Amino acid sequence: NMPYHCELEAFRNTPHTPSPDGAVRFLFCGQIIARKGVDTLMDAFARIIASGANARLRLAGREGELQEFLATLPQEARSRVDYAGFKAPEELPQVFAESDVFVLPSRYDGWGVVVNQALGAGLPVICSDAVGAGVDLVKPEVNGWIFETNQADQLATAMLEAAENQGLREQFGRNSEIAAADWTPERGAERFLKIFHEVHAV
Repeated sequence: NMPYHCELEAFRNTPHTPSPDGAVRFLFCGQIIARKGVDTLMDAFARIIASGANARLRLAGREGELQEFLATLPQEARSRVDYAGFKAPEELPQVFAESDVFVLPSRYDGWGVVVNQALGAGLPVICSDAVGAGVDLVKPEVNGWIFETNQADQLATAMLEAAENQGLREQFGRNSEIAAADWTPERGAERFLKIFHEVHAV
């Protein structure tokens, strides 16, 4: 099994934009559908807002089941959700740069290249244990959090810890940025060649 490598230069070169109102900005990027766990994310977000967290949630991607998911939210949480719409690939580096924490709560994702992009942008990452990229790219207590799929309480705990601890966010973000250097196409090519040489030598 070989992990996915992609071009991250634009994400690494786009400066992070501070939050204008001090709120911690969580980002989800992908189809807004149940398979991506967006309903679990909405549940967790409502919980942290109810607990008093100063946070916002931005959703970027195809609308899918967005209206259905929004209908489950209390008004206070709903007012803190921003739907950015579908974004072309060249727009994504700026979207990530305007965020503080990336969340991918999928019920299943064979990989999830948005996790690579989050590392490139220097963001802490929260993802479910059903995200393939999380196995290789997200290290708990190093650059993010991994929670059990469907467990909104665990996701809320991670989001609340991220929202309330700026120092931890910054540390995890720096670690993501450092790790991103190992996930370029060049490093992927080196890994493939190493495997080919090892197989050929058998």
